[in-house]
Amino acid sequence: MYSKSDKRPCTIVFLAILYLLALPGAANAQALAGATGASSQWGSGWLDLGPPVDFTKGDRLKLLIGGTATKVVVRLLPKGASPDMSVGIVLGVIDVPRSRIVEITIPEERKQVVQISVHGGPNPWGRFPLGGGNGPATIESAERLKPK
Repeated sequence: MYSKSDKRPCTIVFLAILYLLALPGAANAQALAGATGASSQWGSGWLDLGPPVDFTKGDRLKLLIGGTATKVVVRLLPKGASPDMSVGIVLGVIDVPRSRIVEITIPEERKQVVQISVHGGPNPWGRFPLGGGNGPATIESAERLKPK
């Protein structure tokens, strides 16, 4: 048992906090919150962001993908654009790894983004052939990471 003057428990807690703060990505990750939704008809899932979010060139987006899609298309829908259109696509077709974590680097500035969406299924908007056996995709979580 520790005596009242023993500082080891406080030292251990302090060192543990320092360790957690030093982990890569711990200080530069921002969880993106909002209302999620999904469409089984279209094989897509989305995150409606509360206030619009501005992304800068080089920002990274880390998405935990639900569903069974092995390939997805990611979209950052700008304010005023219709979700029925393919406007805002980032990087084209993206393979979903076993971890189900997709990390992309935003290639150019994207202002006033109101929705992040992932699109699976065989061929979103008839423009992105992902394969007949490709399943649906949803967003389980989303984080913005600052550039490396």
